Amino acid sequence: MGEARPTGTIVIGYPWQDREDLLERVRSVVPGVEVVAMPYVGKFGQHVRDKQRFDELTDERRAVWARAEVVIALDLPAGMAELAPDLRWVQAIGAGIEHLGAAGLGDDVVLTNAVGVAAVPIAEFVVARLLAVWKRVAELDELQRKHEWKATFGRLFDGSAVGLVGLGAIGGAVAVRVRALGARTLGIRRSYQPGDTSPLCDELSGTSDLHAVLGRCDAVVVSAPATAETENMFDATAFAAMRPGAVFCNVARGSLVDEAALIDSLERAHLGAAILDVTRAEPLPPDDPLWDAPNIYISPHSAASQDRYLETLFDLFTENLDRYARGVELRNLVDLRAGY
Repeated sequence: MGEARPTGTIVIGYPWQDREDLLERVRSVVPGVEVVAMPYVGKFGQHVRDKQRFDELTDERRAVWARAEVVIALDLPAGMAELAPDLRWVQAIGAGIEHLGAAGLGDDVVLTNAVGVAAVPIAEFVVARLLAVWKRVAELDELQRKHEWKATFGRLFDGSAVGLVGLGAIGGAVAVRVRALGARTLGIRRSYQPGDTSPLCDELSGTSDLHAVLGRCDAVVVSAPATAETENMFDATAFAAMRPGAVFCNVARGSLVDEAALIDSLERAHLGAAILDVTRAEPLPPDDPLWDAPNIYISPHSAASQDRYLETLFDLFTENLDRYARGVELRNLVDLRAGY
């Protein structure tokens, strides 16, 4: 990056809300550069927006893409190498970026993700769900609706063993919070080397020891990235390895889970409960058998909170934009082709 940049258009493909203050923040970093708000939602984005999709490539939109050098986006249309030949950098709005592979980005496009932006709200969501399951909140609410006085006791969080599959920003934020409640943390990190430790975990292991660790956990929280290596990481063998009555929680991607095997484990009451914020098909079809699996808690990919999300996201984006303009290495660089 030696030359002054950007000289092309900055496309704000996210958010959908009319936030002129965010646009002004971007303009203040690179005065004189064209900044265009052009929201785009494709197939991936339907898990958060079920209304109009901003994916129609009108002539006006094609003209904007043709001028684009920088874009911040949830989704991108296919054929980006042809649509945006001058595109040099894409800032994703989330941690997971595997879906952007379908956009056909050129080999010279730099990609950054938003690791850390949603870590705290997702970690809070995980803890809330685990507490609700272990304290039997749904059962207590049902008893109240029935006007029935029946003592119903939950179990202790304190002293539980929580497995963390993935120790990035989300896994780390979960570790801090469950430890504050007295849990022990058993981490699984794909880059683990013998002897490695982590201040976030009481024990740290690699993926080769996954099944052995699963058998020692009262709850397992998955926040690993979706890659070829993690496809169906949680299959029938993995679920069988889990401690009877344990809780499975996935806030990563649906592709990490063999959903038929998960349903089977729940129906056989081997697993005590499952918490899914993500599924293979999003939106989850109304007739999908996951909905009716016993002791399952499904949310529509909404563990992250909108509270302060945009502000935190644009803190990262404007810092990176300043770095880009000065030719300094960007934060959160990822290699889509290497499976990051």
